Amino acid sequence: MSLSSSIDIGMSGLLGFSQELQTISNNVANLNTPGFKGSDSQFSDLFSQDNSFSGGSGDSTGGGMQVLPAVINFSQGQTTQTGVATNMVDSGNSFFVLKDPKTGQISYTQDGQFQFNSSGVLVDSTGNFDVQALDSSGKLANLTQSGLQNSLPKASSTITLAGNLSTTTSPDVVSSINVTDAAGGTHTLTATFTNSTKTPGTWTVSLADANGTVSSGGSFVFTNGTLTTTGGANSYAFTYSPAGVPAMNLTLTLDPSSTYLASSSTLGVESVDGYAAGTVTNATFNQSGTLVLSYSNGQTVNGPNVALANFSSTANLQHAGNNAFITSNNGDAQLGIAGNTSAWGTINSGSIQASNVDLSTEFSNIIITQRGYQAASEIVSTANQMMQNVLDMKGQG
Repeated sequence: MSLSSSIDIGMSGLLGFSQELQTISNNVANLNTPGFKGSDSQFSDLFSQDNSFSGGSGDSTGGGMQVLPAVINFSQGQTTQTGVATNMVDSGNSFFVLKDPKTGQISYTQDGQFQFNSSGVLVDSTGNFDVQALDSSGKLANLTQSGLQNSLPKASSTITLAGNLSTTTSPDVVSSINVTDAAGGTHTLTATFTNSTKTPGTWTVSLADANGTVSSGGSFVFTNGTLTTTGGANSYAFTYSPAGVPAMNLTLTLDPSSTYLASSSTLGVESVDGYAAGTVTNATFNQSGTLVLSYSNGQTVNGPNVALANFSSTANLQHAGNNAFITSNNGDAQLGIAGNTSAWGTINSGSIQASNVDLSTEFSNIIITQRGYQAASEIVSTANQMMQNVLDMKGQG
């Protein structure tokens, strides 16, 4: 092997260690990048075309080092709490699915820094890619709040009162009974209970709003201080017709625990069903990756499920920038939702997956790379000096 070959071999080492330093640099630079996956440099040895391996004829001293494509390390990073309800991490180390709205390109990420844009679509941290949901037919679709931004009102139907009607107080008035109509409007009723002078323990009830009496004629019977409930005797059904909205069929009910005793009156509102219209006040995801929306009227509703992707082999995944990966064949992705099996894990909202770069390992690799580069550089310098010596000797001859 000539001295020029030694220089070539040394140069291949310099190029290889330079490539490795570039890989290490990128890993270290992304130490705090959520969902980032570090890479490991790969190399193989080279032989001249006319060389043979040891045991055969010819020269087997080798021809240097070949740089192979770096291999991505897909191990899971630590989970970090963010407190942002739309941030997510999957305990099963699955990938979230993204879609480029301009090109339709599908990509995959473990960076769960998601947020809803002004259109109500869940997007990645750059705002440029739409997070995908998995519908009931197993197809991908944008994960969106579309159609769920508002909670429609529900008209009241049942008023429940509870407490004691005093034997010494009549009438007994319960005010501030707020009911909701079908359009979401609120109306305040007052219930007046009057103890019968002919049959003590039998109370008649009338209801009124700001415009006057709306219903009367209901009655409730107490025997030895205990409310009679047989056959629905503790309920009074009536129709309330506020102006401008559909009539409401309401039922006034006394809780079975209500009493008729000599102690002071405590009868009051226990509950009124129905609610006004509401707007979204909070959006989060449960352990199954289901969007859960909370509204200003106290209601909650479940939306679509975030799509997850698993791969039998990650060898075909390639960096696409912005912590995302692409594959030449999206059919390699096995789609599912969290919680179905242990393979899919569970979703932790308000958290993200940190970079999987181990700084101590990278520092060790830096030292080894530096020493290797210095050694390869020394080989080039030594071979060059030896060649110069040969040329000087020929010149003197």
